[in-house]
Amino acid sequence: MIPRRTFLQSALLMPSAFGYSALAQPSSFYSQPRWLEAIAKQLQKEFHLPAVWVSINIDGVVDAAVVGTRKMGDPTPATLDDKLTVASCSKPMVGLWIATLVDRGKLSYDTKVLDVLPELTAECLPEHQSITLGQLLTHTAAVARDTSTSSNRLRLEQYPAERLRMARELLAAPSPPNSRGKELYSNNGVTLAATVAERVAKESYEVAAGRFYREKLRLKSWGVWEMNLPDDLSLPYPHSMNDKVATPHPPASVQAHFVRPSGGAHCTIADLARFGLIASHGSPLSESLLKPETWGTILEHGDGARTALGCFFAIGRDVPTFNHGGSLGTTATNLQALPTWRVAIACHTNAAGGEFSQRGGQLLLEAVRKRRVAQNPPPPCRITLTDVSTVDSTWQKEIVPKSDDDKVRIKVNFRIETGTRTGDLQTRVKLGSVERVDDRFAGLAPGNHVLHFEFDTPKTKMTPASIIVDALDTAGNTTPNAARFESTLTLA
Repeated sequence: MIPRRTFLQSALLMPSAFGYSALAQPSSFYSQPRWLEAIAKQLQKEFHLPAVWVSINIDGVVDAAVVGTRKMGDPTPATLDDKLTVASCSKPMVGLWIATLVDRGKLSYDTKVLDVLPELTAECLPEHQSITLGQLLTHTAAVARDTSTSSNRLRLEQYPAERLRMARELLAAPSPPNSRGKELYSNNGVTLAATVAERVAKESYEVAAGRFYREKLRLKSWGVWEMNLPDDLSLPYPHSMNDKVATPHPPASVQAHFVRPSGGAHCTIADLARFGLIASHGSPLSESLLKPETWGTILEHGDGARTALGCFFAIGRDVPTFNHGGSLGTTATNLQALPTWRVAIACHTNAAGGEFSQRGGQLLLEAVRKRRVAQNPPPPCRITLTDVSTVDSTWQKEIVPKSDDDKVRIKVNFRIETGTRTGDLQTRVKLGSVERVDDRFAGLAPGNHVLHFEFDTPKTKMTPASIIVDALDTAGNTTPNAARFESTLTLA
């Protein structure tokens, strides 16, 4: 058990909290702000990439930047008008469109697939007969991840029939081993959910959802490419990476999975950041899309990792971050939405990205914090760590973790004394070499606070542990005035 009460000795006067305000009025995102362009250049250099696109949306104000070329070895520059294949970042797009049908009473997350598509009943295996829309959108339907389309020469108007054929094939196939009752990421599942939705909407996904994205959400660049089209050489080339060397491949707009709503959308990097804030209920436009109870349903994740919104990952119990990545193996995209902060960030590269997405998100969030601090002098505050304990999975009962437990859960209690102004707050808890971060904008509110952190069981009996609660000037720059503690976690 981590020793307690010692945290009471860690209360220190802290001069590095700051209040919330909007960033300075940025220029149009076509002007390539230098601070954002510098992040794109850093990512390009670190990962040896042909091009990098980045965008930040703060309370509806969007900045974007791009560096590099559309094709390695060719001087033609990448642009902010480029339509980027967002791959699996299409999934939360599908989920939000489906949520509008639920909101209007045309569907329910408890709707069964066979209730809407009864013609699939005869070939459907018994184990799939009760699959619901909500299970498909949370990857808990226990269906195979991928099913190949029968042709790569389909016209756009043929997509619904092909999706129905794939659905029949999917429901006739057994569940993957040991998948019942568990989360199993599935491209098929999201495509099947869209097949159900387009039947109810009485229009194809491409028509109905496309109108919703472009007109209702004002994402003018959203679209899908048809199959059997010649390569559009004006598009950025995708690249494979081998030993830090990028090899270009033709744009290949003909790709089988483009019949799939689960991975076939494209848009500009700025529109991707716009979508992220809207879809997480962080934009003023969000209010007109869905009823409050519908938002409550699709953004509730409890102890799970996803939401019924349509496959956003959800991280954080108190201040959630919704995110999704997408990759074709030759491109990489990442989208993060932080509705409490009213921030969304997006990054993309036209190459196999490796750790690109995680690093891009880190740099973009650090940049947001630095700009906020530059606008707001930090108010003084005092942070006191009052209590810390290891607890059970309900976060209620204090326990001594065992070496064979699946998780170690730590609850941190602290008190903040400050004026009426608020600022940003970061809490870092580290067990061994594994670190968890709770990073909040406008989280420096006076009063008592509690945070939760979860770790896989450390491998050693005695594990170094540290906790830092700090109002930061910039992310990662913890000051000596933070409330902090170091100890050892002892496993039973």
